[in-house]
Amino acid sequence: MIFSRWYAFVVVGFWLATMGWLIHDKMLPSLLLGSPPKSQEIVDAYQQDRLVGWKILWREREIGWAISKTTVSDEQVTELRHLVHFRELPLHEIFPVVWQALGGSTTGLKMRLEVETTLFFDPLKRLSSFQTRLRTPGATESLAIVRGTVDKGQIQLVLQSGSFMYTTELPFRNDAILTDSFSPQASLPGLREGQQWTVEIYSPVPLPHQAVSGKPIDVIHAKVEGRDLIVWEGNRRPCWLVVYRNDPAQTVSTHAPPRGRLWVEPSGRVLQQEAKVGDSYLVLVRLGDAQARTLAQRLEKAQAAEEGRSHD
Repeated sequence: MIFSRWYAFVVVGFWLATMGWLIHDKMLPSLLLGSPPKSQEIVDAYQQDRLVGWKILWREREIGWAISKTTVSDEQVTELRHLVHFRELPLHEIFPVVWQALGGSTTGLKMRLEVETTLFFDPLKRLSSFQTRLRTPGATESLAIVRGTVDKGQIQLVLQSGSFMYTTELPFRNDAILTDSFSPQASLPGLREGQQWTVEIYSPVPLPHQAVSGKPIDVIHAKVEGRDLIVWEGNRRPCWLVVYRNDPAQTVSTHAPPRGRLWVEPSGRVLQQEAKVGDSYLVLVRLGDAQARTLAQRLEKAQAAEEGRSHD
């Protein structure tokens, strides 16, 4: 069966492909077109808003959820932990060409998937290290792990999947914004009309010439394109609309759809975000505070029950 033969391959392949999109959305802003939001301000916002929940939509149906929790140690080290859970990820819809090439049926595989990421920031609110694990819910071993350590202007990456291991280094500035492939962006403070910046995309597994040159595989442009109204929790909320587009110099069509969009309240709180995947968009909608607490409590109970079963 294709499920048993290709499952791990398809899951890890999907993760790396999607990681390529989401990293270019959020990683390593440069100062070519203006001042991007500061990472220290984003960490401050996470420290103030320590529990954030999301529901995940694909083609207007709910397929999962995400939750982010922030803790600060006595030594003022900030730990930001994201857990993203897909209860049905329709690969045959997201990557139809790849799925058909593998011999998949038209009904496809709706896989269950979890991505857990932990980022550590030093007392100066600079990223010091992170780890991302890809797994199926309930599994004891991860399908893939990415570990990163920041040191002297470089980020050292290690990707491990089964017996395969890959290491590389990428340039990294202390003021850069970094998240893993799936983690939602909960806060983007200090936006203003017309603000724009460039974002450099680095693949977790670059091609040889990219690894040697240390150059990004793509550059996209982020811009605060104005204000927009969005319905959130039954109310119309005014938001800044941040749009990510391909580099105009590399774009064949001027009517190409955006790579992604964020709806951000004037306070900096992100209410909704979307990421182009295949021919559609993954959409994340922020939960209200009470819903986020309920989700966190349910998750804690499930984890406690799972730990109890493992000790029996």
